[in-house]
Amino acid sequence: MSRPLGVFIAIEGVDAVGKRTQTSLLLSRLRAEGLSSHALSFPAYETAIGKEIRRFLAGRASYPPQARAMLYAANRWEKKTELQELVSKTDAVIVDRYSGSNLAYGVSMGLDLKWLVSLESGLPKPDVTLVLDAPLENVMPRRGRGKDSYESNRQLQEKARGAYLRLAAKFGWTVIDADRGIKSVGKSIASTILTVMEAKRRTI
Repeated sequence: MSRPLGVFIAIEGVDAVGKRTQTSLLLSRLRAEGLSSHALSFPAYETAIGKEIRRFLAGRASYPPQARAMLYAANRWEKKTELQELVSKTDAVIVDRYSGSNLAYGVSMGLDLKWLVSLESGLPKPDVTLVLDAPLENVMPRRGRGKDSYESNRQLQEKARGAYLRLAAKFGWTVIDADRGIKSVGKSIASTILTVMEAKRRTI
């Protein structure tokens, strides 16, 4: 049996840009290619800290931005062992939101980037981070009713979109034009990831 590739993929972007849909499509594509694959989503609401995150997103609790950033990071620390095990056992692990979200939304709220990075230091690092990008006027109507406190904040979403693009340039994240049809976006993502996986295969 060949050794699992263990490629760790993060899919990022503002709310309603298509992360969940593209995560599902990529998972199906990789499995169709015969690659063992698994997907996770953050926040992980089933954990103790995840439940607290759900409370403040729903407006049932109030925290300053610093505390919210710490809770988001802590939620990933809760899942660190599980995530490491999945990466070690499979060809690809895809996460819908990861540390990049904390950086983008955190700096959009005026928090220090170095401090935000320090909260995530020690967590598994993605091999590739994809940022789905599309104009807010084409994204926000997708969610309809039932938006949480972040999703309904147009100003925050605009700032986060700009922050994602600046951070992508700084950290070498790959920006994907998500202002297209779902299938077209999915093909771009699959092409990018399969290229990364082929490069990883040549190293093991």
